[in-house]
Amino acid sequence: MHKKFALTLLLIVLLPTGLLGWFGVRMASNEQRVIEHQVQALLNAQLKNIDESIQTVFQSTQKDLLSKAAQLKVDNDSLRAFVRNSPQVSQVFVIGADGKRIFPSTDGPRSDAENQFLQRTAAIWNSYQILFQSDARATSQANATSKLSTLSRSSSGDAEQSRNGWYAWHWNAELHHIFWLRDSANRLVGFELSPVRLMSDIVARLPATGGSDDTLVNARIRLINANGQIAYQWGAYQPSAEDRPLAMLPLNHPLSSWKLEYYGASLKAGVVTNWFGVLAAIVLVALGLAGLAIYLYREQTREMRMAEQRVNFVNQVSHELKTPLTNIRMYAELLEDELADETDKPRKYIAIITAESQRLSRLIANVLNFARAQKEHLVLHPQPGRVDEVIAKCIEAFSPALAAKGVAIRFDANAVQQVMLDAEILEQILNNLFGNVEKYAASGGAMEVSSKQEGERTLIRVRDFGPGIPKRERERVFRPFYRISSKLSDGVSGTGIGLGIARQLARLHGGDLTLADMEPGACFEVALVTQASGGQS
Repeated sequence: MHKKFALTLLLIVLLPTGLLGWFGVRMASNEQRVIEHQVQALLNAQLKNIDESIQTVFQSTQKDLLSKAAQLKVDNDSLRAFVRNSPQVSQVFVIGADGKRIFPSTDGPRSDAENQFLQRTAAIWNSYQILFQSDARATSQANATSKLSTLSRSSSGDAEQSRNGWYAWHWNAELHHIFWLRDSANRLVGFELSPVRLMSDIVARLPATGGSDDTLVNARIRLINANGQIAYQWGAYQPSAEDRPLAMLPLNHPLSSWKLEYYGASLKAGVVTNWFGVLAAIVLVALGLAGLAIYLYREQTREMRMAEQRVNFVNQVSHELKTPLTNIRMYAELLEDELADETDKPRKYIAIITAESQRLSRLIANVLNFARAQKEHLVLHPQPGRVDEVIAKCIEAFSPALAAKGVAIRFDANAVQQVMLDAEILEQILNNLFGNVEKYAASGGAMEVSSKQEGERTLIRVRDFGPGIPKRERERVFRPFYRISSKLSDGVSGTGIGLGIARQLARLHGGDLTLADMEPGACFEVALVTQASGGQS
């Protein structure tokens, strides 16, 4: 019992501490994931800001070219002069409203730069309808003949007069861009941008490499082109070959084949989890529970010592009472034999003395057995004997008391085989059962006792026809000191340990004591392990 209580206290300390530790670790992990998500969102927002900054280059260029196109004269000399005087423009083309190319000329003299431009843009002239015409037949033809990038169009004002947009394509592993528009004459005018100048304008909008950008002291951002090469980068952090980007963002059109990559120390390394706080909380709770467990253990130990002292005291007193009570009982029985010829009155007094001394002997035996059970000193002493003889002896001892209360006894004896049993223990079990019938079930007017043997098991039934035991109380009656509160039991003397002792003794004998479901009254079943003895007598 002492060890079980100590183990229970240990579990009381360990289980809550373990659960608290698990919840703490889980909460810390969740907090870390939330912070990582927030940091990831900040990184993505930073890359989006950079993308927006790059887009301003195209927006500024678009605005400038729209302004110049409004004043542009569409003739060979004026267009060539425009190209020479526009550093950001590599070449210009013009397609008339009828769909025929006006510049560079289809049949007239062309410069080397114009011929190279036509070579670079051969795919456009083969299927330019998909880019700049909207009729269904041209669109169908373009879908079948071209795999070029989709052109992003934007319109402002009149759809026929101010349609414009960007077109991007690759030539010799280099990304090229054309800004196109419809002029007032419904001619298609396109401006090929200089890749070098465009890249220079983009870099000018980005932080300087090796600059004093405090936000990138421990980070680096790379602008990756369509070939997977680094077009530009900035930031003090030097990623290794094994590093993977913490965030990546594809750029918007017309740089949709490019992307931004953010490198830096791992997000987990940058997230500081308050593990010290979690550990401190777990330790404090564990110390509190341990202190409470120690207090309860000391109190329980003290109560156990006091209970053991009380049991020892009762045990000693019971032993002291047993000897004189035995003498009283013995001399009462001798006196009863001596007064056999006397009148009924003296014999009646002697019978009462004998019965009460027997009842007191049973009570003392119960107390002693309970004390031994608390100390785990109950020992079985099996000897050859017959179960029916033990039952008959007990019935004979209770017959006067039961007869005085009008209880008839019926005994169905079927355990006549000689077996190995502890007659004293069986007698103690039956004394408790018969005593309960006398105290609580005499109103039933009868007690039935039956026995039978099945192999090495003996079953004894003791049934009364009294008020019975409620179903909700059928297991509680075996608890020490528990008594059912009712009109029949209130006022009846008893310690409440009889059935508990009887069950312990039955289990010590390899069996059990149970309460069968039977009405009216109560029916107790005693099962014992009774091996056959070596000889018969």
